[in-house]
Amino acid sequence: MSSLTLAPPRSAVLRAAGLRHRPALRTLLGVLVGLLLLLAVTGYYLHAGLDRTGAVGCDMALRSCNERWKEFLREYGPELMVGGNVVYFLGGALGAFVGSPLLAREFEHGTVRFAWTQGAGRTRWTVGGLVVVGSVLAVATAVTAAVLNWWISPMAVHGGRFTPLVFTSAPPALVGRVLLVFALSALAGAVLRRTVVALGIGVVASVVTTLVAESLRFHYRAPLEDTLHTLAQTSLDHRWEGGLWVTDPAGNRLDLGRLYDLGGDYYGAQKLLSEGGYSLHESYQPDSRFWAFQFIEFGWTALLAVALCAAAVWWVRRRAF
Repeated sequence: MSSLTLAPPRSAVLRAAGLRHRPALRTLLGVLVGLLLLLAVTGYYLHAGLDRTGAVGCDMALRSCNERWKEFLREYGPELMVGGNVVYFLGGALGAFVGSPLLAREFEHGTVRFAWTQGAGRTRWTVGGLVVVGSVLAVATAVTAAVLNWWISPMAVHGGRFTPLVFTSAPPALVGRVLLVFALSALAGAVLRRTVVALGIGVVASVVTTLVAESLRFHYRAPLEDTLHTLAQTSLDHRWEGGLWVTDPAGNRLDLGRLYDLGGDYYGAQKLLSEGGYSLHESYQPDSRFWAFQFIEFGWTALLAVALCAAAVWWVRRRAF
């Protein structure tokens, strides 16, 4: 009499996947705990400096406030710019370091011949690993991003929350980007069967996805328009300016440089705006849309991540080992 082999329940597969990838998850959490401690110490230093210089809470349209901001940047600017640019370009690379060995290591070590011939099968093992590791990665990234966003928030005092370095460090956007790079690295590892190559692809993807998102972000929602009659800087409301143009009394559109040519200098251009019937227009995204844009960016990056994970599962199912 032949005996039937029953597939283990899903909970057992998930527990087994957690045990299988426990060393990698411990390393990930250890690295993030160290990063959180570093951010907490240096963040206190940065925020204390912001309070001491008086740059926080003042109107950036005032010259005195700009002088305070410059004083803060002279002392703390290098740390902010270095940390901000690392997150901007390589924040998603965390997903590459976790995702690249997830499937590629199984092929490199030959463990697929054992692990994927058990009762659970290759599909359930692959899905279990992606779900468990991806979920831990998402939660850990969200916690880290919350602290990171606090750390870099002095940049928002001057440029607003739509400043690229600030926007990319907020939890929804950063979690989506990390998951996208994680999924792409896992797929690359399954296809190419080389951890180092998959890691390189993931690091490059971290930079490319950042630049692609930055190019698309202003158009997540239709921008608003405003009409001004002065070139003087007004009190900032941290709107994200997308473009400036001028219209003459007949309604014809001109660029800003043409206005200066007609006026002869700054004061002449200002006179044309205040007395000559010319108007200055700008397209912008209001600061109130910040969180909407965050979740829009998280949405499309997370959907791509799910699609890439599905592609990795499909590839593993069809690929002979």
